[in-house]
Amino acid sequence: MAPEAGVWFLNAKLKLYMWYSKRPQLVKVTALVLLLILVLAKTIKITVVTDADISIRSLSRERAELEKRNSELRALFDPSSPVYLDLDGIRDPYPADLEKYKKELFKENMFNTWVSDHTPLNRAHEDMRTRRCQARATTYMPTSHMPTVSIVFIFVDECLSVLLRSIISIIITTPPDLLKDIILVDDASTKVEVGARLEEELDTFNGLVKLVRHQTRSGLMVARTTGAEHATGDVVVFLDSHIEATEGWAEPILHRIAHNRHTVVQPNIPAIDFDTFEMVRDVVDTPQAHAVMGGFSWDMVFRWKSLPEREVRRRHGDNSMEVRSPTMAGGLFAMDREYFFELGAYDLGMDIWGSENLEISFRIWMCGGVLEINTCSTIAHVYRRTFPYSSKKDVGHKNAKRLAEVWLDEYKDFFYQISPPARGIDMGDVSDRVELRNRLQCKSFKWFLENVYPEMEIPSKDYIAHGEIRNMGESNRCVDNLGGWKPPTRIGLYACHSQGGSQYWQFDRKTNEIKQSQNFIFCLDAVTESEVQLATCHGQGGNQRWELTKIGELRSNGRCLDHDSTYLKLSPCDGSPKQRWQWSFVFQHPT
Repeated sequence: MAPEAGVWFLNAKLKLYMWYSKRPQLVKVTALVLLLILVLAKTIKITVVTDADISIRSLSRERAELEKRNSELRALFDPSSPVYLDLDGIRDPYPADLEKYKKELFKENMFNTWVSDHTPLNRAHEDMRTRRCQARATTYMPTSHMPTVSIVFIFVDECLSVLLRSIISIIITTPPDLLKDIILVDDASTKVEVGARLEEELDTFNGLVKLVRHQTRSGLMVARTTGAEHATGDVVVFLDSHIEATEGWAEPILHRIAHNRHTVVQPNIPAIDFDTFEMVRDVVDTPQAHAVMGGFSWDMVFRWKSLPEREVRRRHGDNSMEVRSPTMAGGLFAMDREYFFELGAYDLGMDIWGSENLEISFRIWMCGGVLEINTCSTIAHVYRRTFPYSSKKDVGHKNAKRLAEVWLDEYKDFFYQISPPARGIDMGDVSDRVELRNRLQCKSFKWFLENVYPEMEIPSKDYIAHGEIRNMGESNRCVDNLGGWKPPTRIGLYACHSQGGSQYWQFDRKTNEIKQSQNFIFCLDAVTESEVQLATCHGQGGNQRWELTKIGELRSNGRCLDHDSTYLKLSPCDGSPKQRWQWSFVFQHPT
C-alpha cells in the first residue's frame, strides 16, 4: 500500500470512530445487529441457487412424476392378471359360421385376428437375453442418467387388439422413469375399431398415450416425422404397430445413445407367428448368436446378410456386443430425437413407404453417424402373410430413384441397370436433399462401400455379366423363372419385358453360377440334360457351374443351354442361334 493511501485510510478510521463516539445508542444497535447476524449464520445454512440447480431439481421432479404415473400403469397391466379386449361392437361374438368368419378376419389383416383378439393384451414373454447380455446389463449406467424415451407408432386400419398389445408391452417392459410418452399417428384409417373406440381405450393410459390423426394418407415418412414432432422424450423410438417388447429392451439402446448421440440403434427382431401369435425364439445362446446384419441389393431392396469375417473377429465371440450394420430393415429403430431432425428426418418427397430405410441408413453412415443392431434388446414383430393394403403405382421405383440420385453417386448406374423402368419415373424435386447432403458435408458412396460395406458385390467387379438373358434365336424371348421364385421350379422362356424381376440374372465371377435376383441365393441348375431348374446355390460347381463362350453359348459340363420354346434344357453344342444368349451387360468378354 502506498504511503498516501495509508494516511487516507487512518484518517477515515479516525473520522468514523469520532462519528460513532458522539452516537452511543447507534453503537449499541450496530453491536446487536452484528451479534444477531453471527447467531443466524450458525443456525441457518445459506446456499446460492444456480440455474443448474434449478434444472437438476426440475429434472428430478419430472422423473419422479414419470415413475409415479408409469408405475401405476404397470400395476394396472400386471401380466399376472390377464387383460382382454372387450370385443363388443367390433366383432361378431356368435358368428353363424365361425371358420368362415375367422378366414374373413384373416384376410382383413393378413394375420390371425381371432387368435389375437383372444390373447391377453398384457401378456409377458420369457427373457430373451443371452447370459452375456444379462451380465452386460449390470454395467449400464443408472436409469436416472439415461435419456428419456418417446415411442412413435404409426398405423393404418390396424387391428385394435394388436395395437393395444403393442402399447401395453412397452409400458410393462420399460423402466417407469424413462418412458416420457407414446405417440400414435393414425394415417387416415377408416375402420370403426380404431376410430372412437380407440379413443375410449386410450383414456385408460392417464395421458401417456397421445393420438394424432391425419385426414388423408400421407405415408410412413410423413407420419413418422409427425410423430417425432409431437414427441417430447430425448430419444425417439419408431416402432411398427404390431410388436411386443420384451424385458430389458430399452436399457441397452439408451445406454448406447447416451454414450454417443450419433448412434442409431435397431433391436433384435424375432417373429411373432402370424397364425398362432406365439413368439418364435430365433436365438440359441452361442458365441455366434445374432450373426446377421443389414445389407441391400442394387435394386435398392433391403437384405439380411450373414456377418462377414471382419465383424465376427471384432466381436470376439461375444454375442452381447452390438453389430455394426450397413443398413437397417427400418421398421424398428431408435435415435436421439434432435439428431433425427439435424440429420434431415425422412425424405418427405418419397411416397407411402419403400427405400426410406436404405436412404436413412446411407445418410447415417455417410454423414458421420453409426448404425448398430443391439443384440441385447429384443422387440418381436408380427410379420403378416402379405400386405393387407395397396399403394400407388410405381411408388417403389420413385422412392428408389430419389435415393439413387441423391446418395449413390456414380454407382446409380447399377440401380438403373437392374431396374430399367425407374429411368422413366418422375421422382419429383430432390434439390433440398442434395443441399442437405452438401450442408452435412457427407462422404461419398464409394467411401461407404469401402469402409462400411466392403463385402457388397460391385457388378463391374464381381459379375461376368448381369441383366436379361435374351435368346438370339427368338430375340424377343428371355430366360424367366415363370413365376417360380423358390426351388424346385423349372426355368423357361417368356416375352422379354425389361422390368428386371423374374428376368434379372447375374453371372457370378467367383463361382461361375448364374443367380436369380430374389436374394441371389438361387441358381440355374442343370439337374438333367432335359431340365434346367432353379436350385439353392451351393458354390460347389458341378451342375451349377456355367461357361460363357465368345459366341454367346452358356455351357454346363460340355453341353449347351438350349430350349424347347417353353422350358430350358441342355443339348449337344451346335452353334445355332437358339443356343446363343445375349446378356444386357457383359463385363468380362470371353476370349
